[in-house]
Amino acid sequence: MQHGLLKGALLLLGIPHHHEGDDIVATGGWQAMLNGFGFTTRKSEIHQLIDLGLNVDQRILELRDSNTVLRAERARLFTLEKERSTIRIAAETDARQRGLGIAETDEVGRNAAEQVPDPGPDNPEQYLAAQVNEDDHAVDGILIQVRKISELRWEHAAPVRVGCRMGRPEKAAPRIMSPMTHALFPIDLTGGNQRLMAIAAEKQTIRVQMGRRVCKKCGKESPFVVCHHRLLDEHGEGRVGVNCRGRTAMRESEKSNRRRRGEIQSVRLDTILEDARIRLGMDRIPRTVKCMKKIASRDQTPEAIEKGLLRAKFQLPVFRDGTVRFDMSDVPVTHFTPREIGVTWQTIESLGYTHDVEGNPLESDEQMLEIFPQDFIVAKNAGEFFVRTAKFIDDLLVRYYGMEPYYNVNTPDDLVGHLICALAPHTSGGVLSRIIGWADCSGGYAHPLFHAAKRRNCDGDEDAIMLLMDGLLNFSREILPANRGGLMDAPLVLTTRLNPTEVDKEALNVDSGWFYERDFYETTLNQPHPKTIADRMDFVERRLGSIAAVRGYGYTHDCDAIDAGPALSAYKTLDTMIDKMNGQLDLGHKLRGVDVRTVASSVVRSHFLPDLRGNMNAYARQKVRCLKCAHSYRRMPIAGNCIQPKKSSGQGLASVGVAKSEGGLCGGNLALTVSEGAVRKYIKVTKHVMATYGVDTYTKQNVEWLADSVDSLFNNDRAKQLSLSDFL
Repeated sequence: MQHGLLKGALLLLGIPHHHEGDDIVATGGWQAMLNGFGFTTRKSEIHQLIDLGLNVDQRILELRDSNTVLRAERARLFTLEKERSTIRIAAETDARQRGLGIAETDEVGRNAAEQVPDPGPDNPEQYLAAQVNEDDHAVDGILIQVRKISELRWEHAAPVRVGCRMGRPEKAAPRIMSPMTHALFPIDLTGGNQRLMAIAAEKQTIRVQMGRRVCKKCGKESPFVVCHHRLLDEHGEGRVGVNCRGRTAMRESEKSNRRRRGEIQSVRLDTILEDARIRLGMDRIPRTVKCMKKIASRDQTPEAIEKGLLRAKFQLPVFRDGTVRFDMSDVPVTHFTPREIGVTWQTIESLGYTHDVEGNPLESDEQMLEIFPQDFIVAKNAGEFFVRTAKFIDDLLVRYYGMEPYYNVNTPDDLVGHLICALAPHTSGGVLSRIIGWADCSGGYAHPLFHAAKRRNCDGDEDAIMLLMDGLLNFSREILPANRGGLMDAPLVLTTRLNPTEVDKEALNVDSGWFYERDFYETTLNQPHPKTIADRMDFVERRLGSIAAVRGYGYTHDCDAIDAGPALSAYKTLDTMIDKMNGQLDLGHKLRGVDVRTVASSVVRSHFLPDLRGNMNAYARQKVRCLKCAHSYRRMPIAGNCIQPKKSSGQGLASVGVAKSEGGLCGGNLALTVSEGAVRKYIKVTKHVMATYGVDTYTKQNVEWLADSVDSLFNNDRAKQLSLSDFL
């Protein structure tokens, strides 16, 4: 059922309502709306004062008459401009033929066009009145009639509406390198395609590139920071599980000034792995321990292999700096209730929240509290992940460092009150924070100043958090990549105390008032520049220099739960790109303020076409890769297969990775790294969008040209398959 005028009035005036079958139930503010429709209430009965229908019918007739006048005048102006354009073009052509310059030619054309007189509208007063009616209706709509019949003052509940679009989908997931890794230890190609440590250990000794370090205790070379060589017994045999453990230092060589100082060396991985297992007190090595092919740091020194084994035990991925991270979209928040974050008020009270925003002692889960600037509400799905991380840290402290466990947690609630480090990927400084609760959404809630301290402005960014003890134990600058940008996204420094005067000024524009004065609303009706009424607002910037800069923030609207709403956006729930495009453009069809054809053209130009061009370039410049040894070639070898020397395993020199001298080659098949499907994947979607929703001519021709280019790239233009019907 179409409710027409009633539904439009409810939406325009912002009156809360809901549907019950074919009826609309207004739950608040309906008395004033009745007055606006020409009704009043007396003794619980509704009485009509004025027939609004007659006024509306008269207004519709006025708008129709105004539209007729405006269309006639616009048609007259179109004909006049067309006539002037013809005369101007003729005059400009003649001027060019006479050899006049550009400026002179333009002036001749303008003068010729002005010679055509403009008599103006047939009835200027009627035309002006029509323009006024059109403008008034565009701005005020039905309020014009409501103001005529009601004695109350009526204004738009939302005179200006702001549209927005999603910049990036939400995220709350572990930080996983590509490919996923447990241990920052290089095994090159000896671990197979999945880089498994167990497969590499079967070869006993492997040849990998690592830094050459010398033990200060026994004088032997070891690639680790702590010497891994076994101590000898009275018979001169190595004692299993008993190692030198002396500190090592990089050996000085002529390669010390290179970006990466490592050298190819032989490492007895099986004994290193067995000693690590014994030291950790593990019954067996985890079945799946994924390592790296190479280390990109300057000294190319691996981390302790024990850390990788324990991460694999708890199924935790490691980032390139040695930490375990969880990424979340940034969400600002200033107030919360204990119920909203899934903790009891007694727990929150123990963290320092002793009084609510009204100054009353905390005694309930429903009392409103103001968040401390460095407290953090973590995404709920990160709870079990950080429980495993905490157990990994405790195991590392006990089994590797010989210390007492620190966290002793079993459930996510046990992590409340523990410290974390938050870090933005484009910076090199972390910010200290504290877990106070959990939110059932794909985002991390924190104070606006906290997000600003990470150099973020909360416009859809996503940042990482890590347990503080994980960063203190496992982060090392020595294992960071030595290439450009290697020091980014690493906690080189830690901000322990948030200072509002040191954050980005954009965060100081946060509105912290509890209400808006009437004078503010009255002033906004004239749409002034924001700077002219800034003195009426309670910005954080005006509070600097006092405790009010971080405490005493206000809010104007309450909610039942900060994480209420859809758990995931449609962009995450829809599977294919066609489904996502159809969803976006179907929504555009329903919105009056959206031209779906313009949206389709914009998406094709800004998303599909750049990807299509990039994929074509990538296909033309791609490398070929060996399916057997994974070596890549910039150009296809003349032999047609892999020509890398084949490494043998077994006894003698082959056991340490030395290649055969007979010239044995890998001989593996070579495959392309960019497929035809990767290039064509958006063509079908783009054509579907153009056929269903339409795009502008320029975009359509651009797509057709690129599609023809792709066909020409993969098809032989000279070879054409014909059928018998082609000869009939």
